[in-house]
This record gives sequence, C-alpha cells and structure tokens, in this order.
Amino acid sequence: MFYDNFLALCKQKGEKPTPLVKKLGLSPGNLSKWQNGASVNSDILQKLSVHFGVSIDRLVNGTDDILTSEDEKELLNYYNELDEISKASVLGKAEGLAEAARRQKALAAKPEKKAKPKVIRLHDPEPLDESEDENEYIDIPLPDIPASAGTGMYLDSDYAEIIRVLATDEAVKADYAIRVSGDSMEPRYYNGDILAVSEQTTVDPGEVGVFVYNGERYVKQFGGNRLISINPDYQDIFIEDTDSFFCQGKVISVLQIAKK
Repeated sequence: MFYDNFLALCKQKGEKPTPLVKKLGLSPGNLSKWQNGASVNSDILQKLSVHFGVSIDRLVNGTDDILTSEDEKELLNYYNELDEISKASVLGKAEGLAEAARRQKALAAKPEKKAKPKVIRLHDPEPLDESEDENEYIDIPLPDIPASAGTGMYLDSDYAEIIRVLATDEAVKADYAIRVSGDSMEPRYYNGDILAVSEQTTVDPGEVGVFVYNGERYVKQFGGNRLISINPDYQDIFIEDTDSFFCQGKVISVLQIAKK
C-alpha cells in the first residue's frame, strides 16, 4: 500500500522515485523493499509527509486528506529538526495527549456511568455563636468514605455529614468535600486533608480529581490512560477498557474547617 501511494505521489508531483530516495539519504534498494511490503521508518514518513504536503495517513493508507494547515506543516518541520531521542520524546507525549483525548470522549459518551456520591444528612453543625458572622462560613456535605491517596478505598457505603468550613473563594465553588486517606498525593495533599470538590464527570489531563476505579475511590492526578500519584513511591494506575472507571469531580483546594 505505501509503495503504491509513494509512486502515485511522485507521479503527481512530477518527481522520480530513485532521486527522491537518494535525497532522503537512502539507497535505491529501499524501493524494492517497500515494493515487497517492508515497513517504513517513522522518520522517513515524516520527511515524505512534509515533502509532498500530505499527511502520514495519506502515505500509508491512501486516504485523501492533503495537509492544508500551516500549523501542521510547521510542526512537522520542527519535528524533522530534532535528534532521535527528542523525536521519541515528542511522539510519546503526543501519544499520551491523544489517548487522553480519546478517553475524555469515551467518558463523555457514557453519561450513565457518571455517578456522584449519595449524600444523606446525618446531622447539622452546631449553631453559630453570636460573635460569628454567618457570611464567613458555608455548610458542605462530607461523604464518610474518603478518597484514597494510596492503593484504594473500597466503597461499601456512602453517607455524609454536613461540615462547616470557611467561605473562601474556592470553598464556595465546591459541591461536596472529600477526606484524603494516604500519602500518595504528598506534598500537595496530605493524609487527613479535607478537599473541596466541584462535581463534574471529566477533568483535563494534569488536573487532580476524585475517581471511582473498579469500585474504589481515589484522589489522583488524571493522566488520560492512567491515574498518577505525586508521591514517587507509588506507581501509576493504568486504566484498561475492561475496567470500571468514572470521574466524580475535580479537586479545587484544601478546605479550612471552621467548626466541628
């Protein structure tokens, strides 16, 4: 397939295959290898993509999607200026971003899995003293099952009490609070911290959220295809297609408890 597409583009551009192969730093013998179905180096594909002004998909699969974006061409030019190690780093990062985008789309396409904690009022905080200004505090639900900053916190119940916190700019944006259990998110969040959480079904890569993974609740940094711990002592948790996984919210900040 590639060989036929390569010949067709050479003909379209009025170029001879052999001189072009030599220009790429290859021997003419590569033409015979390609004709027999040999794979093509990704670096060569990138160079041909820029040279012909088409996408790699057009070269490999023959789809008619000629590149018209100057941004795409500029990115390819930058890529070709890198050494092999830098190219591998760029490809790895691009793969991670693409995987994150695919997973975000998949999560958005399954709204039936986007559950939030079931909050049941157990008791109210004590009334404010006369010296306390009610505008300085807000009441917020705190589920009894914390989010693990470690190896998982199994969800066998999910009741909540109402806690009173200082009405900071971050706190007023929160839909509920969650307590941290474990040290995998140190030094950003510590064991016992109570976090303000904005209820939402997705977060962007790099953001910290509350996730339910195979029946266990975690507070982790979202990495697209994995859950990331800030503490280097913990390994990432990779998310497979067969796993039960959804997001319960985005972590905003650590809450300041006003009164128990």
